[in-house]
Amino acid sequence: MTQEERPDLGLGPDASKSRAEMVEAWRERRRARRTRSEGAAPTGTAGGPDGFALRRWRRAGVFGADAVQRVERLLTDLVTTASGEGDEPNWALGTLRQCLDGDPVAQLPSAVRALLGHRAADDTVTTMTVIHACGLPWLTPQGQTWLEHLLGPGPTALSREGRPSTSEDVSGAFALQYALQHDELAALPRSMRDRVLPWAPLGTVDDLIDAGVVTPDDAPWERRSDPRERNYLKARLAPELVDRETAGAIGWRQYLRRERFLDGQDSESAEGELYDLLQRAAEGDTDVLKELEYALPRPLVLRLRHIKDGALTGNWEPDVLADRGLWRLMSALWEPKAAVQPRRSAFHALAALRHAYDCICAGELRTARAQVNRLLDHEDGDPLQYAEALNMSAYLALLDEDLNTALIALTRVAAFRQAAEPNLDLIKRRQATQRNDRPHPSNPYLELGLPNQSVVWKQRYRDLRREFADDREEAARLNRAMRRIQQAEQREDWSDFFVLPLDEAVFQFPDDPPGTLVPPVGPMPRQTASHDPEDAQTVRRRAVADLLPTLLTAPRRPDHQHRTTQ
Repeated sequence: MTQEERPDLGLGPDASKSRAEMVEAWRERRRARRTRSEGAAPTGTAGGPDGFALRRWRRAGVFGADAVQRVERLLTDLVTTASGEGDEPNWALGTLRQCLDGDPVAQLPSAVRALLGHRAADDTVTTMTVIHACGLPWLTPQGQTWLEHLLGPGPTALSREGRPSTSEDVSGAFALQYALQHDELAALPRSMRDRVLPWAPLGTVDDLIDAGVVTPDDAPWERRSDPRERNYLKARLAPELVDRETAGAIGWRQYLRRERFLDGQDSESAEGELYDLLQRAAEGDTDVLKELEYALPRPLVLRLRHIKDGALTGNWEPDVLADRGLWRLMSALWEPKAAVQPRRSAFHALAALRHAYDCICAGELRTARAQVNRLLDHEDGDPLQYAEALNMSAYLALLDEDLNTALIALTRVAAFRQAAEPNLDLIKRRQATQRNDRPHPSNPYLELGLPNQSVVWKQRYRDLRREFADDREEAARLNRAMRRIQQAEQREDWSDFFVLPLDEAVFQFPDDPPGTLVPPVGPMPRQTASHDPEDAQTVRRRAVADLLPTLLTAPRRPDHQHRTTQ
């Protein structure tokens, strides 16, 4: 009892008062002092809890004024944020309210655990952070170690035996968090990897992919609920499963650009880029092949070399011949030394037709006849090509004045090609004309190496005159062709010129892209941040929530080593 509390027994100036009055006054002052103390510093206020409150809270495993205040704030938040949907246990909420009303009980940790089982992971992490920071003896020995690892200032190494079991780490979050903290993703057990794939942040799944832990065989896209994430993971691991619509949905530009090139719609390639080199090669530019080899992957470099090697003999593998986008390049590389056999493939048939036409334009009529005869033997080929072959055979017969043979050939062509009718009429008129009155049988445009009625004949004539300036015989032939064209233009009558070809498009190579030289689409580059701290925090929250049933227990009595806050 202090001096102030000690009753005055008549030894002071008020000695005249009776003893009973002095005791009653002392009791009144004591009651007033207690009332002021309780009003000034109630439990949980800025003044802190009094000694009685501290002793009551010890029953719930909360030691020290600061710990009591923080726990009271925590419980208040848990109670006030109750969902109200009836899914939270009423007894747990009642226990929290009882503790807040000044009657803490030992069942508090169990009530908190039951309540957190119905709350979001953020609430669980917040609660466990307070429990950890306050040093509350609510944790199992293992739980204390695991929580220290999850919420402590730095990573703590744990033996495999000291980590949660597979039954405790139900989603694999603790194992994943441990692997992230210690850079041991490659050592993540397969059982845990299968558990984390459905829920782990997409960036963390990318970390697993980069570490080689998740492969196409794991098919992680089948375990994700978000359609965009499923498509993204397909693009990352199995691009062959991605289609154009999917690539467009996830904004995969490399895939879409490749598709545009294969569709013949690429217009973005800068000079020297892969698709620019492929396009130039497809157009027959052999000068880019060396540069193209540096841009292609090794298997396609070998394929390109096989294409070049095949041009030495005109023999290519069936898959090369089937790629119509390579035909221009193959034709530019190949110079036939003899008549081409059109039966070998569709490419050889077109090459034979063009070879016959080139020989006619070059005046190599003997070679042209040999090639046309090969084409005429290939009756089961393309009908349009066969019609052109018949037309060329009629023109060669015309040059030899073999009009009957020309008439027979053109009669066959005109039966299904209306464009051949002017040639048929020309042969008939020529038959009705005296030999000495007949004009020169050749088509002057063909003598210049051009299709009938080509508008660029003047430039071609000047180029050839310069080329054969010293060849008087060739110059005379060119001059004759020039005069005949001028006369036809003056009269606007070309009926004396044999029309060849009937359709230039039949002689053209396809404009297809060289599909077999286009590299297959590779995996989509990573689009998420590597080892993102927010992703790691998400994993940590999940780990704390998963371990909740094994972390909290009834409060144990603290020993001298237990951490408390006074």
